[in-house]
Amino acid sequence: MEPRDIVWHLLERVEMCSQTFEDSYQQLDPKKHTDLLRAIEECERLAHTQKNILNRARRRYS
Repeated sequence: MEPRDIVWHLLERVEMCSQTFEDSYQQLDPKKHTDLLRAIEECERLAHTQKNILNRARRRYS
């Protein structure tokens, strides 16, 4: 497997996680699940950072 294939695969997985975070976030009640919503928001920020890192790597190996 080539480095660009690995980067593509990892980006796909991070995007799947981001979609799961978004779907989960929409199903929660802000009044009842404040702590969980904050945790999901933090995970979304981390996923965004991962995407940025992988996109830089993708440019390097393209």
